[in-house]
Amino acid sequence: MTRLAFDRLGAGEPLVLVHGLGSARTTWAPLLPELARRYDVVAVDLPGHGDSPPLPRTEPATPHRLARQVAALLDDLGVVRPHLMGNSLGGWVVLELAADGRAGSVTALAPAGLWARPSMRRNPVVQTNWRVARAAARVSPALLRSSAVRRAAFASASALPGEIPYPVALDAALAQATAPGFLSALDGTLGIHFDRADAVPADVPVTIVWGDRDHVLPAPSHQDRALVPGHSRWVVLGHCGHVPQWDAPGATLRLLDRTTAEGRAATR
Repeated sequence: MTRLAFDRLGAGEPLVLVHGLGSARTTWAPLLPELARRYDVVAVDLPGHGDSPPLPRTEPATPHRLARQVAALLDDLGVVRPHLMGNSLGGWVVLELAADGRAGSVTALAPAGLWARPSMRRNPVVQTNWRVARAAARVSPALLRSSAVRRAAFASASALPGEIPYPVALDAALAQATAPGFLSALDGTLGIHFDRADAVPADVPVTIVWGDRDHVLPAPSHQDRALVPGHSRWVVLGHCGHVPQWDAPGATLRLLDRTTAEGRAATR
């Protein structure tokens, strides 16, 4: 197993955070102070992202394979059935973990894998963002100080790109530019979708959260409600893009707390 990088902070029930494709655990910075006040937070870097080494080339980086890597880390930490929150690819990963019986609750923010018709072509928005981030990596620290540049650079990911704090924007840009596992994880999603909804236990609360201005995984083509567990809560946030933890941190926290409370009640 690949040894994953992670941060652990706070106290309370365990909560595992899983970032999206081309991102890193730093994406959760806007939420971490509040989360650490009431959860034992484990923010992880997926293989080939952030500070985690990539998977061997012989191992396809499918979402289920990535979920197994996260599960191995949880085993090492002695964390059993934590609450899970993931964004984009991370949302797919936490659904896979739930299907494997590893979740106390699931909050999936704009999860990938809910397209009714799997494609063998790379998502053009995602691939373009990656190419731009790589090309601009050397000048990003200077350019991203401008809110106008942030508006342009993050227009596909955020409904409020100019309001993304500079440190968050810079971390996101550099994480994408330097992720050696980006293409393998992107290709690991091709030709498949999340198809294990029936394996998610009915007593594990699941909340699926979308932004009404998601340009990365837009409705309806990438948001098929039939692919999630039948007991899932389906929420659409207004004035929100593909990264709810940036655009709607307060609403995201409230939905997380509601979902974890339901998970807590289910175990009593």
